[in-house]
Amino acid sequence: MIEKLTVISAFLGIASMIGGLLGILFTVTVAFSRIRVVEAKIAEPGAYLDMTKTLWGDGPWGRWIRAMNVWSFFTYRNLPVIGSKVASRMGEEDGATPRHLKLWALIPVTSTFACAMILTVSAIIMVIVE
Repeated sequence: MIEKLTVISAFLGIASMIGGLLGILFTVTVAFSRIRVVEAKIAEPGAYLDMTKTLWGDGPWGRWIRAMNVWSFFTYRNLPVIGSKVASRMGEEDGATPRHLKLWALIPVTSTFACAMILTVSAIIMVIVE
């Protein structure tokens, strides 16, 4: 039973690692053209999202950081108490951003974070079982 749990956890960890890397690659290549459009809609001059655009640039690492910041904007603004304050520091949405553009920013980053969580849990299970 313990060996079976270890093997399942190892395969799950490997699969989530590969899925996370593919999610990052998808985000910085295919999805980033749409994320750039969303970023242009919400990054007002002088706000955090505008500064990260100039600070991190357009390389692969900068694209990933910028995608995570756009994800953070849409995620944090829904927090009950501090959401509006955090979102206002990051940028401001000029009207409603179309849902399909939001999903281009939310789904790849969320799936990458989910793969990271699965990898962490499977590593913890392997350490506890062994």
